[in-house]
Amino acid sequence: MTNKDLLTNEKELKKIGLRLKSLRKSAGYTSPDKFSYENNLNRSQYGKYEAGSANITIGTLIGILNCFGVSLSEFFNEEYNNSK
Repeated sequence: MTNKDLLTNEKELKKIGLRLKSLRKSAGYTSPDKFSYENNLNRSQYGKYEAGSANITIGTLIGILNCFGVSLSEFFNEEYNNSK
C-alpha cells in the first residue's frame, strides 16, 4: 500500500466519521457517549469511528446505521460523496 493509498483511506474514514456524527446529531443525540450507551456500543470505539481514527467493518457500520434507521445506500448518498 502506498502513502497515497493510506491518505485516501484516512480521508474516507474521516468522511464516514463526519457522516456518523451528522446522523447522531440529527437523531437528537448531543454526545457520542449518550448515543453509545443507549445503543449498547463501546463508547471509546464509537468515538474513534466518529473521529475517523479507527477502521470500521461493514458489519459494525450496518449495526450502527440500524440504530438510525438508515441503509448503506442512504449513508453513502450524494451528501457523502460531496463531502470533503
